[in-house]
Amino acid sequence: MQQRVAPLYKAGTQMGLAPTAAGLALLASGWSDPEGEDFVWSDGPEAELRFAMAVPTRDMLCRIEVMPFVATGALLRQRIEVFFNFFRVGYAELAAGRQTVAFEVPRELFMLRTHRVVFHLPDCASPLALGVGDDGRRLGIALSGFQIAAAS
Repeated sequence: MQQRVAPLYKAGTQMGLAPTAAGLALLASGWSDPEGEDFVWSDGPEAELRFAMAVPTRDMLCRIEVMPFVATGALLRQRIEVFFNFFRVGYAELAAGRQTVAFEVPRELFMLRTHRVVFHLPDCASPLALGVGDDGRRLGIALSGFQIAAAS
């Protein structure tokens, strides 16, 4: 089995997720195929981004642009727990609408060659199971942007 090399990410670069955007290379597991928009849905209780990046000299701030899957009367929020290289770095409860979520990543966590950002999504649900659509995927968040830059 050939091992996949993690794509190189340059600190400060804003990565989009449109169908031909460079950010798609960061998607490792737990994501649906892009649907022709500028985002990609998570599918299941865990989704992962993977990349290589030079070790920073200071703490970093990771920003993700997301839209949670919610359904009026059935699912009012999505909880999201964020892990960077196996360490919990963030938690949020997301209500409806596009939003930016930011969390600090201590520079000490960049000591691995390949970096993993894992999103735990315990409230992911299928529109079909909730009776609000015919989509059988277990949706959590729609990711539309990703950036790691120096924390101020």
